[in-house]
Amino acid sequence: MVANNEVVKEAPEQSVYICSDSQAALKALSSPRMRSPLVQECGEALEELARYKEVELVWVPGHCGI
Repeated sequence: MVANNEVVKEAPEQSVYICSDSQAALKALSSPRMRSPLVQECGEALEELARYKEVELVWVPGHCGI
């Protein structure tokens, strides 16, 4: 994961929103079966983070200025 979980865990905000323009990546992370080691690693990091914060994955259209 790009963000350091320890830094995010200690932040005062209660929610974390991760925005992506990749619907394929978001679907892969939402899938019950993760075939890619990278997707598995990201999923585990998100699950760990979700123990401390509300985590929401959000799709945003590409090239929309976000």
